Amino acid sequence: MLKFFRRIRRTLLSENKFSKYLVYAIGEIVLVVIGILIALQINNWNENRKEAESERKLFANLKIDFENRLNELEAFYISKKVAVQNIHKLNTVIAEGKSDINESEIVEILASLVNNFTFNEDFKLLEGVFNTGLINDIKNEELKRHLIEWPQLVEEMLEEQRIFQNDNLTKFGPLLDKYISNRRLYENFRIRNYQLPKGRSVTLKENYEGLLNDPLLENYLATKELHLKISIIDNGNLIESAKEIIRLLEEK
Repeated sequence: MLKFFRRIRRTLLSENKFSKYLVYAIGEIVLVVIGILIALQINNWNENRKEAESERKLFANLKIDFENRLNELEAFYISKKVAVQNIHKLNTVIAEGKSDINESEIVEILASLVNNFTFNEDFKLLEGVFNTGLINDIKNEELKRHLIEWPQLVEEMLEEQRIFQNDNLTKFGPLLDKYISNRRLYENFRIRNYQLPKGRSVTLKENYEGLLNDPLLENYLATKELHLKISIIDNGNLIESAKEIIRLLEEK
């Protein structure tokens, strides 16, 4: 009987020791798991911090780019409005058929109409955002939508820009060549501080009366006015979009 109780006692002591080892082992495992989770959390935090900093720099650079584009667009918007006003002035002169033509005023008006309003469509930073897939990482859905829509808005304005370039090259330019001096015309060309210095007096015999009586001029002015008004609308849409993008970038 004594041996039996001793055997039970040894068994209990053995089981008690095993339980202690089991608790210790479980504790060690729990500590290791907690350590791994903490390490993963720190790593995730560092990655998120790096991504946030990278996004902040991207947004800061985009903001600078869009501010530059906005300044360019606003200058074009004003110039296009002035060009439309000048077309109205020229149409009035043509309609009234005055013999005492103010040549200086006419040449200034014509100079404003040879502008192609060439918008700088080269936007490497935004192209990089699209090409690298960074556009998908932008969390602000409103900002993402505006950035995605931007190239299409630009293309709509570029359609009119191409028409200006083609008409000036193939229609308006050749018409003006017949009647007035290109040098005097370009000396009066003013946009964004671009202006040729004035040289000596023009020796080419100019014929402003002949130009104003040429029916091709009136037809050209009608076409030019139509495309200018369309371009002004597209230009205005781009200005509003640029302002909204800048606002959203500032919030970030």
